[in-house]
Amino acid sequence: MTDKYPVPYSKESVYFQYDVKDFSRAKRFYEAILGFEKTWDGGEEAGWVEFALPISGAKLGLNLKKEGELDRGSGTLTLVVDDLDVTKKYLGSKGVDASEIVDIPDMVSYFNIEDSEGNPIQFVADPRVKTEK
Repeated sequence: MTDKYPVPYSKESVYFQYDVKDFSRAKRFYEAILGFEKTWDGGEEAGWVEFALPISGAKLGLNLKKEGELDRGSGTLTLVVDDLDVTKKYLGSKGVDASEIVDIPDMVSYFNIEDSEGNPIQFVADPRVKTEK
């Protein structure tokens, strides 16, 4: 432990986890649509699969939600991209509906989608709108 990190975190990886109801459909979405590499798959018996995210050490875990399990809150997977228009067009070509691009001048531009299970994903990029100063 250090003063900066009082909890002994492993520096090897960080996970973001979504609960899913349709394990096969969710896995296909992250492999075929977003192109994430599957790094481990325990199948429906284990109810857990892992994907490498596009940054070293970061992973996405999909947790198969069993009948009767409590609903938990869900975060938002946020992915930084170089070009929102290209990304949105690609997702549309795969049948993924996206929100309009929101521009917050001098701060950020983004749009939102949902994965095959209704979990939120946000794509962000440098601001497309800049004010003159």
